Amino acid sequence: MLARFGMADAQALGGFESAVFATPERVLKLTHTLRREKGMVAAEVHFTRYLDGQGVPVARPLLSETGHWVEERSDPAGGTWLAFAVARLPGHPLRASHLTPEVVGAWGRLMGRMHVLARRYTPDPALPRRRHWHTGSVLDLRRLPPGLDEQRRRGQALIERIKAWPRTPENYGLIHSDLHGNNLHWDGQTLHVFDFDDCEQHFFLNDLAVSLHGVAQLTPPGQEAAAFGQRFLQLFVPAYQEICALPPNWREDLAALLCLRDVVLLGALSEAWGVGTPRERWERDGDRVMFERYARRVGQGEPICAIDWAGL
Repeated sequence: MLARFGMADAQALGGFESAVFATPERVLKLTHTLRREKGMVAAEVHFTRYLDGQGVPVARPLLSETGHWVEERSDPAGGTWLAFAVARLPGHPLRASHLTPEVVGAWGRLMGRMHVLARRYTPDPALPRRRHWHTGSVLDLRRLPPGLDEQRRRGQALIERIKAWPRTPENYGLIHSDLHGNNLHWDGQTLHVFDFDDCEQHFFLNDLAVSLHGVAQLTPPGQEAAAFGQRFLQLFVPAYQEICALPPNWREDLAALLCLRDVVLLGALSEAWGVGTPRERWERDGDRVMFERYARRVGQGEPICAIDWAGL
């Protein structure tokens, strides 16, 4: 599969939901139909190509040597391996020390631009539509491990509340949905975005909730996540609104979506690590503590950081 994209000498970089390989110029993602459908991968590539064509600094999809955006190969054990490649981006992922007013402003304007363009996007009619946010397996809270009854109750109530929100072309569409610092590269002048694996139909405001959640996780030692997140929003929101208006009730809705992010991650980590099943495995030191932290917040209905919404 690597050779089909001219990457026979690529090095493995690991990966969470996909295996990632890279050369100095290209990055390839390898996944399996046990996890993802070919049509859904192709729909992700189509949306990314659209943004690239509109001048958004994304990781540009690359054709294979046989002229395909997505390559496939049968797996003797069953199913099919899928691969696609993008241009490797310059710069580095965002860390706390990188969150200067310049970078946070670029982040806000980039997200606003993506949301404006998403409203104009026409999916390829030959491809399946990317899923709606509440249909993924990670939000089937019946799959959470035993002993998390309160997490199931609170999480499901939150999901039902958000599902009931009115949807319009102005507040709901195709979003990145995983726009945290590890999926952004800053090269000193431009902020680039990549990894559209989780792009889905959702409220546009969810991209901001995911970004705020990621920033709270970057809080430097000795600082409070609430204050760190507050400063981020004070810079981010005006920059976003230079490009794209926020809805009138954005503060209340963002607070709810910030809590939803913990529910999503609790489900995702439970699924990935097989928590409470015979295949349970913790990949790194601290994984169990991380899972328990998400479970505690969801069970108590607390956000990752307590923002002073009235102060924004």
